Amino acid sequence: MILQKQLVKINNGVKKFQKHLTDVKPSPECKIFVLDVKEPATRLFFEEYSKEELTCKQEVVAYERKFKNWSLLVKSNPKLPAVIFSSVFFKANPFNKDLPAEVKALEDFLQKTGGPHGGWDQFDHQAFLRVRNTKLKEAKLYLPSKTQEEIQQHKDWHQELLYLQDKKREVEKCGEMPIFNKMISVDQEERRRQLELKMALEEYLRLKRGKEEEQEKRKREKEQREWEEKRREATIPEIFQSRFQRFQSLVSEKLFGFLLQMDGHVNRDPSRLNRPTKGWEERMKHSEPSGQGPMLQMFHRAIPSWRQGL
Repeated sequence: MILQKQLVKINNGVKKFQKHLTDVKPSPECKIFVLDVKEPATRLFFEEYSKEELTCKQEVVAYERKFKNWSLLVKSNPKLPAVIFSSVFFKANPFNKDLPAEVKALEDFLQKTGGPHGGWDQFDHQAFLRVRNTKLKEAKLYLPSKTQEEIQQHKDWHQELLYLQDKKREVEKCGEMPIFNKMISVDQEERRRQLELKMALEEYLRLKRGKEEEQEKRKREKEQREWEEKRREATIPEIFQSRFQRFQSLVSEKLFGFLLQMDGHVNRDPSRLNRPTKGWEERMKHSEPSGQGPMLQMFHRAIPSWRQGL
C-alpha cells in the first residue's frame, strides 16, 4: 500500500512535469529567444539543449514504463512482499559441498553477486537484456537510473553468468552429477509438496471466503427484513389515520348535504299562542263537568290513636 502511494505520487509528478514541458505559451521573451537561435553562434547550444530535452523525455518514458510495471505487479498480487523489488538473495545450500566444481562455481557466483539479476531490479535487468547488444549511450536511454559504468559492469557480469551456465550444462550432459540429480529430485518433491500445500490453502481460503460471503449475505437479508418490518409497523398508524380522516371527511360531507336538504324556516303566526293544541282538544272531548255523580270516598287526614276519643 505504501509503495502504491509512492508510485502514484511519482506518476503525478511526472505528468505535471510533462504538462509544464508541453503547455508553453509564446511570450515576447520567447520570441526574442527564437530570433537569437537563428544565429549560428547560438544554434549549436540550442541543438545540444534539444538533444538533452529528448534524452530527458526518453528517460521520463522509461520511468513511467517502470512505474507502470511496478503498479501492475502490486495489483496482481498485493500481498507480495516488498523484497521482490530488490535483489534476490540465495541462502546457503548444504548440498553445495557435494556438487561438482562447475555447479558450485555458478551457485557461489550467484550468491556473491546478488542472485540471477546481478543485484539489479528485475525490471532493470529485463530492460538490460533487451538492449544488451546496443551501445552504452543507447542502453542508457532505457536505463535512466543506471550510469554507463554500472551498465558496463552488469554487461561483464552477464557474460560471466552465461559462461558459468554453459559449463554447468556441459556437466549435466556428461552425467557426472548423481548428487545433483538427487538434489533435483528432492527439490521436485519439495516443490510438489509445496504445490499441494498451496492448493490446499487456496481451497481452504476459498471455502472460508464463500462461508463469510454467505454469512454476510444472510446478515444483509436479515437486516433488510428487519428494516421492512419496522417500516411496515411505522406505516400502520399512518394508514389508520388516513382512513379515519377519509371517513371523517365522508361523514362531514354527508351531514352537510343532509343539513342542506332540511328546511328549518318557520313562518311567524301570532294566533298560534292562544290556539289549543290537538292533544288538548282530544282531552277535552272525553272530560266531564266537575261535581256530577256519586261521591264514593272522602279523604280525611289521619288521626293518631292516642287522640281518638278526645
